[in-house]
Amino acid sequence: MPVFNEEDAIAPVLAEWRAELSRTVGDGRFLILVVDDGSTDRTPAALAALGWPELRVHRHANRGHGQSCLVGYIEADRLGATYIFQIDSDGQCDPAGFASVWGFREGAAAVYGRRTSRDDGLARRVISSVLRASLKVARRTRLNDTNVPFRLYRAPLAAAAAKRVPPDFSLANIAMALLLEPEGFLEVPIHFRDRIGGHPTVRLWGFAPKAVRLHRDLLRLGH
Repeated sequence: MPVFNEEDAIAPVLAEWRAELSRTVGDGRFLILVVDDGSTDRTPAALAALGWPELRVHRHANRGHGQSCLVGYIEADRLGATYIFQIDSDGQCDPAGFASVWGFREGAAAVYGRRTSRDDGLARRVISSVLRASLKVARRTRLNDTNVPFRLYRAPLAAAAAKRVPPDFSLANIAMALLLEPEGFLEVPIHFRDRIGGHPTVRLWGFAPKAVRLHRDLLRLGH
């Protein structure tokens, strides 16, 4: 879980996911790795106050969401994970969808949630639709939600793919999905909630330049 300045959300989000992981995976069979992307609010204090034995926190200077995800994949593999499940820290990822994704873990190298219902507004749904259409044309991908923060990977494959993504690649989770697509994937319908407090790191008007940069960055990945 990458996090940046989510002091209001981080503790309740982690608590509900800890409960779901305990129920679905089993106590003692999971770790929660939080990648703190240089938070400047009380997020570090909120994390320190939890004191859970299964919680690990990796901190670094601000690199952005995508690059923090890459760090998480590599670090989780180093910690000995068999599977890596990535979500965001803002409360939009509903734990109710995890059991379905987890149930398909042996069926494909990558299992993605597909946001078929959403509470985060029309604008975000439109952005996702435009992104999906543009990637299907430009990259001929069969994936429907390449940027979803609800993804389960086999750890060694995820770490190897993460090391292939350039360190200045902004929307790195899209690169991960495209790089791992040839290994096989499944998509599971999920519900996506509205965020808990705070504001998105990237506002709506910032997505147009990010989209242009994304397609430039993808040229470096090859096929």
